[in-house]
Amino acid sequence: MATGTEPSDTDARKWEYTTYAPTGEMCPACLKPIKGLERCRRGTLRRPSQPDVVVYRHLGGCPE
Repeated sequence: MATGTEPSDTDARKWEYTTYAPTGEMCPACLKPIKGLERCRRGTLRRPSQPDVVVYRHLGGCPE
């Protein structure tokens, strides 16, 4: 269970929605490519003093 201010993977505030990633996107969790027509999660990473970055992550866990 998540504690403090860190949201869990199921927290709707962390991930915007599920979608299909553009070609060539890499999952920031496992650093593997997301296949075409593979559903994934869309979210943003906040970076100090830089613009937010849109990221796509495997849905339901990263492949082994």
